[in-house]
Amino acid sequence: MDNNKELEDRERIAKQIAKTSDSIRKKYHALKTGKIEEDTALERHFKPIIEPLKQIVENTAGEEFQPIKKEANVTKDRNTKKRKPEENEKDDEQDTDNDDVEDVYETPSEPLETLVQQSLQTRQVREELHNQLGPLGQKYINMLFGGDREKVIDHVYGVYLSENGTMLGDKRFDIDMNDFVILDGVKYKGTPGLYKLIFKRIPDDTIYTENDKLAYKSILLATNAHRRSHKADNPILGNKGYKYKNIIAPLVSGKIQVGTGVPCAWKLNNKSGKSVGKDIIQHARAMTLNDNKINYVHWDDPNELVDRFRLLEASRQAGHNDHDNEILSIIEELREAGLIIN
Repeated sequence: MDNNKELEDRERIAKQIAKTSDSIRKKYHALKTGKIEEDTALERHFKPIIEPLKQIVENTAGEEFQPIKKEANVTKDRNTKKRKPEENEKDDEQDTDNDDVEDVYETPSEPLETLVQQSLQTRQVREELHNQLGPLGQKYINMLFGGDREKVIDHVYGVYLSENGTMLGDKRFDIDMNDFVILDGVKYKGTPGLYKLIFKRIPDDTIYTENDKLAYKSILLATNAHRRSHKADNPILGNKGYKYKNIIAPLVSGKIQVGTGVPCAWKLNNKSGKSVGKDIIQHARAMTLNDNKINYVHWDDPNELVDRFRLLEASRQAGHNDHDNEILSIIEELREAGLIIN
């Protein structure tokens, strides 16, 4: 009997060593391929959501583990003789030891999006979101990662989750406590209409305004969210959906007038030229020259200049003032061309 026990002990230890060695090899391979660095970056970005989830999972696992084993042992006690339960219990202990080794060295790899969706169901994580996001941000982040049961989220041109975090097009997408949308360091004032244009598959046209559409156009051009693979050199990703046909296509093709206060290009050549000039000059008076580099744009048609002006003005209204020099240079060009009358 003693020899049999020794053999069983040795066999159990050998299995544990084998599992530990296999786990170490996997970790070494992951470290060599750079996967651990990626996981660390993801965990750092989603720490406010993932950290509370980990604590809840650990607490739940610790509470549920023992009762399950005890219940199994009681069942065996009822169906076996008095002497054999001890052997069965030893077998259960061996299985428990093996499970512990797996828990320590191997972590199940669930998709990050699934992990985030699960975490949003916990009260602790919802409180974290409440403390870090504004009302609009909470609403749409919950919709985005909550399973989208109503199928209203735009998964083609909208916000998505990648290994770099939350993204819109090729840019990192962030929201602050005041519901400002932050893309590549540029802040856009978060309005109900702009949020619908960004997140919704079919935005409600009774909510968003012309200014929201102008800001959304600026975001599309800055993020390439409307292009294939989100690359500036790739063609536009078109489809027969409502959002593309009625909002994105007209915006990026420049076939409709958007914005208020900034004139549409074709008005420069009609009788309202004087009032158009006054409107642009009023915008110029609110700006000052600075040392920022000017992005020079070659143009053949004044309409191109006005389109550029409208884009830069939308960015400026969103709080980004680095393009004031370029706006002033565009106004000067239009003045020299005789399209603006002082």
